[in-house]
This record gives sequence, structure tokens and C-alpha cells, in this order.
Amino acid sequence: MSSAVAEHLRVVIVNYNGGRLLTRAVESVAAAEWLGPIDVVVVDNNSADGSLEAVESLPGVHVIRCSTNEGFGANNHGFADLLGERFELDLPEPAFVMLLNPDAAVRPDAPAKLGEVLDLRRRVGAAAPRIVFDRPFVDLAVTGEVAVKSITLDGEPVAARCHARGATYRIPGKDGPLWVTSGRGGIRVPIARAGAKIDLELTRESDGEISGRRAQGSHIHLDSFGLPTMQVVQNAGSEVDGRGVGHNRGFGDVDGARRYPVAAQAWCGAAVMLHADYLRDVGGFDPAYFLYYEDIDLSLRGEELGWSTVYVNDAVVEHRHSDRTVQGTAMVEVLQQRNRLRTVRRHGSPIDIAQVYIRALITPLSLVASALRNRTLASAYLRLAWWRLKALRP
Repeated sequence: MSSAVAEHLRVVIVNYNGGRLLTRAVESVAAAEWLGPIDVVVVDNNSADGSLEAVESLPGVHVIRCSTNEGFGANNHGFADLLGERFELDLPEPAFVMLLNPDAAVRPDAPAKLGEVLDLRRRVGAAAPRIVFDRPFVDLAVTGEVAVKSITLDGEPVAARCHARGATYRIPGKDGPLWVTSGRGGIRVPIARAGAKIDLELTRESDGEISGRRAQGSHIHLDSFGLPTMQVVQNAGSEVDGRGVGHNRGFGDVDGARRYPVAAQAWCGAAVMLHADYLRDVGGFDPAYFLYYEDIDLSLRGEELGWSTVYVNDAVVEHRHSDRTVQGTAMVEVLQQRNRLRTVRRHGSPIDIAQVYIRALITPLSLVASALRNRTLASAYLRLAWWRLKALRP
């Protein structure tokens, strides 16, 4: 075991109504195989669910309260001393800072494996773990023309945590996503227990099928018992393409099906360990992002200053994902697109910027054309076109 695990580690968790998952996150850090001291700093974005009170008296936990919800940029409060700013806590400066989402949990050996990489490799500023979803998934095969507007598991809405494959795609909606299939596709649904009851509400009757059941009527009821389950990867390091789109490398892969390159262009803010010198040199998160792409921006700023990111396959973090932010809603759609454009303006070439903005202008027109061709889904396409236009506003 490297001498890194004897160094001082600070774990920063930004919380906003994290519920019991925040306690799980803190307890997972307490169980970590790290020989040196660990300080857990919970930066709370004005939660009102009692989650902060449940952890603030636990050993090694230190709390910083924000009067408003500052988004992911509130992480900066947790390592303000490394940024040369006023730090609200009386703590020693750490050698490493680990960022952890409140709905994530580290496996016991993960921090040590990440710290070893930062300790042994020069100019490596970030060590990215293998982030897997904390619940197994079942795969529902979908064929034909099918549109699903609601997915519940034992009565609990889970559509925001489902994944599409094949000819199935997700259209963001006002209150949650719409799952549309034209051909052969599938919807992966996370399950909390064997035999969980899955209920899918359709927008209309269809000649299609879902897991062998005819999509007739307004609902399809399925029993997950007997359906094969799979552990699924969320992130194995991040990449950014020329359009400024950040990608979770390995997203949706069955865990263990393949290995990924050690070198990564960027890291995911849900779980990462950063060298203190990296933060001193590069700085913290830009609060203008609030949510989404703030980690991509900080990753690219580090890359531009000569720092690199290393992916550590054997360091595993389990993540609930989408438990506190509803994927597929208007807010998420606008924030993701707006922050992607902001990132391209900052880090892209003039050609990249021109291409991205041309595409951003054409996409709403394409969505309007789709609405004219498909009257059943017209309102969904038109809403998405409007949100894409809103995202163009800086």
C-alpha cells in the first residue's frame, strides 16, 4: 500500500435534501481503508429534509451551511483554503480532496486505490473511479411503435433512472421523460428487490410489444421475478467530443464486460479524487454552471494547464444517480444544453463553436418537423424545441 494512504484526505459532499443516502455516503467513507486522517466536509445547500442533522454529529464530519442552494459549485466552500479564500472550518490542508455525491458510496478500498495513483504519478491531478449504479437493472425488450409516459416500480416512479437502448430514445417532458420506440429497442429499469412489480403507462394503444406483452390498453404490468439482472456502469472516466458533448465513458455497459483505457480526458464530479496541488493551480468550480458540465469545465481547465486524469478501474463507487435531480425534465434539459454551449465557447476552437451553434439552431427546426410528422407526440417535440431555443440564451 502506497504512502499516500497515510496522507491527510478531505472528502467533500455537497448535500441538498439527500435523505438517508447522505448517511450512507458518510458511513461508507468512515469504513474506508485509509491509514491517515479523514475529514468529511458536508456543504449543505439549505436542505429541509433533516438529512444534514442526521450526520452532523457523526465522528469526523464537519458542516458548512449555505443560505441558498448554490448548486454543485458549493463544493468550493469545502476546499476554499486550497483556493486561497476564506475557509469556514479550522482544518489542516489535505494532500488530496475527494468529491462525492450524497447519493454515492465508496467501496472500502476505493479511496486508497485512487490516492496511490495521485501519489505515484507526476502531474496527475485527478483519479477517476469506476462508478457503477447501485442497483441492478432488468432489460425490457421493446418492439414496434411504442410510447411509454410513466414507469413505476412497486408504485415508485423510476422513469428518471431508466436507460434506453437500441431504437428506444428518451424525449424530455414537463414532469419527466417520454420513452419512444420505433423498431427494436429496450428500456432498462433499476430494481430494488427480486420480484418487484413494474408498471408502464402508455400514451396510446399500440401493436408493439414489451417483454413479450402486447402493448394494448393504457398499462402493461410486469413481474421482474425471473428476469435476468445486470450490474451497469455509469462512468469509467469522461470524454468530450468536438460538439462539446460530455460523455460518461462506458455508460450503460454491463459491469465487467470490458476494460477501459487508463487515460481519460475528463472526470465525473459524482466521485473523483483530486490532488491538492491541482486545485491550487487550476482553481475551483465556476458557480455559473450551477449543475451539469461544471466537472467537464474544471477537467478541461486542468488539461489546458498540463494536468492529466487517470481512470482507476479497481476503485469502485456505487451511485444511485438521478435520485435528487429528475432526468428528462425541462430544467435538466435547459441546463445541460446551456452549459454545453458555455463549455464549447470556453474550450472549443472557432470551427467547433460555429458548428455547435449551427447545429443548436437547426435542431429546434428538426424537432418542429418531427412534430408535424407525428401528431401523437407533437406536443412533446414542440416542448423540446422550445427548451432547446431557451438554452441558446447565455
